[in-house]
Formats: sequence, structure tokens, C-alpha cells
Amino acid sequence: MENTKKYAAVITGDIANSQHLSDADLTHVLKVLTRELKAQTSCHGGQYDLFRGDAFQAVICTPKLAMQAAICVRLALKACTPSTDVRISVALGEVSVTEGQVKTGTGSAFVRSGRALDNLKSQYLVFISDDEDFNKHASLMTAFVDSHITSLTQTQSETLLAYISAKDKGHEQIASALGKTRSNITRILNASQYHLVGDYLRYMATEVKTER
Repeated sequence: MENTKKYAAVITGDIANSQHLSDADLTHVLKVLTRELKAQTSCHGGQYDLFRGDAFQAVICTPKLAMQAAICVRLALKACTPSTDVRISVALGEVSVTEGQVKTGTGSAFVRSGRALDNLKSQYLVFISDDEDFNKHASLMTAFVDSHITSLTQTQSETLLAYISAKDKGHEQIASALGKTRSNITRILNASQYHLVGDYLRYMATEVKTER
């Protein structure tokens, strides 16, 4: 398939401290990462690629849902055993990519995403677009959400991921899916500040431009 230019989101990331994982643990973490990347790109339109053993890139064709996809990937890794965090950079812009070859993609979104990941220091999650005014607001809120996600436990990450991913967000349905009681799910979700995370994702979905 030939390269096609489009306005999209590029997610670039790598597994934090992957060198400290055993071969078996890294294999399992990569399996979880692959499964979640496949789920997110299938759901929101796009494709992904893994490279260098611990790094990945994904193109999300629905830019307004790119932060949801990125947060779900991060939660999936924090929820697995061993609980593992990832550094993720989400950038919007033009992309040109051949089907099945994300790592050779070009365009402003690839450049922004790669540079932002390289510049990450204490943060694990960053967002950048081609709208400087919007970036000022989004970057501050993303920093707060990033700090909050960093503090989540393995169980909280698993439950919050299930909530974000569920079409039916009733606590009873999520409890059934996770094999927990409804009261337990409600307690965990409240501790996870799920309403605030949901508000952030809805804000980003509303404010992110779908084209330039």
C-alpha cells in the first residue's frame, strides 16, 4: 500500500527500566503491550510497530482519542505482572506511513512525538500538538494526570483500564468482568479518581482538532 498523508496522532513510547526485567518478564510485558496496542489501533483506527526490544510507535487515525489510547496502554502495563510503567509521548500533526511500516513513517507528528519523548525527564506522559495556545492548557492538565497515573497501584490500574475501555460503564458490569464485587469496584474506582481521569479524557476528546 502506498504512503498516504493524513492528520493523525503519533504515540511514541518505551518501557521504563526494561533493562531490569528478566527475559521472561520482558517477554510477558511485551505480550501485554502488543495486545493493548492492537486493541487501541483496532478501536480508534491506525496501526502500530514495536522495535529495539522495548520501544513502540502507533498511529491513531482519530486524534481526539489519542490520549485515551495512550493512557489505556500505560494502564495495561501498570496492571500486568510485573507492574511496569512506560514513557509515552503523544503528538498531533501530518503523518505519512506505509501500511505495516509505522517505524519508517514521516511527517510532523512523528517528529514532534519523537522529540517530546527524548525530552521527557521526570514525566511519563506528554502531549503536544501544532496549536501552541492549546498546548499551554493541555500540557498542564496532562502533567497532573500523568502524576496521578504514576501513583496508581496495580489493582487500581486494572480497574481504571476496565472502566475506560467498557462500553457499559456500570460498576456491576465491570465487577462481573473482573470477578470482583460491585462495592469493591466502586471503592477502587473512587480511590483511582476515575471521574477526574474521565473528565480529562472528555476534555481532550472535545478540544483536540481532528484536522488542520
